Amino acid sequence: MGKPGRRPGHRRLAWGAGGLLVAFVLYLCSETAAGLFPDVLKSVVGESPRRVAAACVGALIVAGAALYIRHLRARLAESWDGAEADAGQLQRGRKALVHRVHHTWTNDLEFRWNDAVRLEVGLQDFPSAVHDPWGSGELTTAAGTPLPAGTALRTMFEQHGQQLLVLGAPGAGKTVHLLELTAALIEEARADAEAPVPVFLLLTNWRGGPLDDWLISELQHRYRTSADVTRALLAQGKICFILDGLDEVDLERQEECISRINAFISADGYPHCALAVSCRLIDYQLLSQRLTVNGAVTVQPLPAAAVQAFLHAAGNRVQGLRAAAAADPDLAELLTTPLMLGVAVLAYSGVDESAVRSAGTLEERRGLVYDAFLTRMVTRDRTLRGDPKPPRFSVDQVASRLLLMAREMRRYQVTVIYPSDPLRIMLQASPEVLEQLHSGRRLRLMSVKFQIAQLRLISSTSPSRLLYRAAIRLVRFAALFPYLRKDFVHFACERALLRRSGDGVAFIHKTFQDHLSQRADGMTPRERDVLYRQAVKP
Repeated sequence: MGKPGRRPGHRRLAWGAGGLLVAFVLYLCSETAAGLFPDVLKSVVGESPRRVAAACVGALIVAGAALYIRHLRARLAESWDGAEADAGQLQRGRKALVHRVHHTWTNDLEFRWNDAVRLEVGLQDFPSAVHDPWGSGELTTAAGTPLPAGTALRTMFEQHGQQLLVLGAPGAGKTVHLLELTAALIEEARADAEAPVPVFLLLTNWRGGPLDDWLISELQHRYRTSADVTRALLAQGKICFILDGLDEVDLERQEECISRINAFISADGYPHCALAVSCRLIDYQLLSQRLTVNGAVTVQPLPAAAVQAFLHAAGNRVQGLRAAAAADPDLAELLTTPLMLGVAVLAYSGVDESAVRSAGTLEERRGLVYDAFLTRMVTRDRTLRGDPKPPRFSVDQVASRLLLMAREMRRYQVTVIYPSDPLRIMLQASPEVLEQLHSGRRLRLMSVKFQIAQLRLISSTSPSRLLYRAAIRLVRFAALFPYLRKDFVHFACERALLRRSGDGVAFIHKTFQDHLSQRADGMTPRERDVLYRQAVKP
């Protein structure tokens, strides 16, 4: 018999009550500092400033202690050895998880270049990329064996005992392959109650610590699956983790992340847990450790002949791009990934060869392609859904908002943001990043209005610097993305500049985000100020 579940509203109620108490104390502090004080409370604490301050501090201590005790009770309840989900709870939890995974990631797969380019890319078996318990233990980069055309990632996943590492160049299609694997596995899970449930997670959200703790926490936050259900599915081998983006983990934590994954699937952990991990090949080769999964594959670049064949099949609309690629080896190399080929086709459709050709390094050329892509996607005559609508936003508006968005995401080291809940970026960011961004900053805002039940905080008169710093931080985070309104997010996703990622949004690819953030970082403070004013303009 499992332990009684906590009501889902209790935690929100507790935090809500604590928040109201903090707001009330802030209100008392500001009123007292301004020389005002509610008459109804004078009979309780008197008019002495010391007694008022003591009462406020006492209220905060009581509230903090209550919330901390509740937190400890929750952790103790979750770690109770005898606490297991009963059969009914497990069945309902699994069914809900299957539904959420299918709803979230099947739609994301359907988005990927459905009207641009869908080319079959080859896979190559790469056994030297993973740890060989009978080998020397040294990391080698020996070439693997090309697999027959049409070999699906699902086939290799099963062949390697459902533990696989997927490597490849940026934009080669690693995430698409993982999404296709997720889609295939989720269909099996829907048809067979005994099949493992695939769970797609972004490793960029991992901030250190044991992997199983993080996985349980992610399922709670991303899929609303209780810890009991997750542990039961893990114990029964009925869950498969699809972990995308090892290369997007903080650089100083990538080695630790590999160690944590290896510990998770070790003999003392969950050695038979199904697992797939993706990483950029060049980033993985720079690491000193290897994953101990059963096998690895690399996603191969598109052959030049396949790129030219695709461009010829696309007809006269890409004649300029086709001619430029045939005459320019650097541009041809840039088009050897499905991502950049699709971006270039959309960017240069109907454009003359002279407008396509340019000079510069490979990365500079990539940036020019992305800039042309952004302009074309905003100004094209119709949306990806075929609706003949005039653009709701100008190119300058879209560019300014995406530039600022990319810069903030890079500063907080995240790849997904949540426009309906901008404070979640604070939860995603590591403590080191938050400390670097906010410690040592002088709080120069002389008059910050913080509206909570008609509360006004005046910085120059606030008696509590700690509370004032907390309020300023809250205001700062809440105002991070004031320009990401619902209509703009919908427009940017419709024009394939952003994509839905669960209940958040992300750029179509990390390389697009990196390009925009580098552009924004290269601006002067005055230029960024102009950019911000342009972004927040209705």
